[in-house]
Amino acid sequence: MIDPKTLLERAAQLTDQAKGEEDAGIRERLLRMAEHYRDLAAHEAWANENPPSVGAITSALSPRAH
Repeated sequence: MIDPKTLLERAAQLTDQAKGEEDAGIRERLLRMAEHYRDLAAHEAWANENPPSVGAITSALSPRAH
């Protein structure tokens, strides 16, 4: 797992970099990348707070009867 704090720091760096970028296309791409890092941080934070149960893993790995 990746520390959500690290992902948020990277998002902040990309946002800062975008502020100084004159090319609109590059600026938008940097901002989209920053948003992606924020989404990943939220996912990682949720995963840290809600680890899968053994029952859920077993259920996911068991063959299903049709």
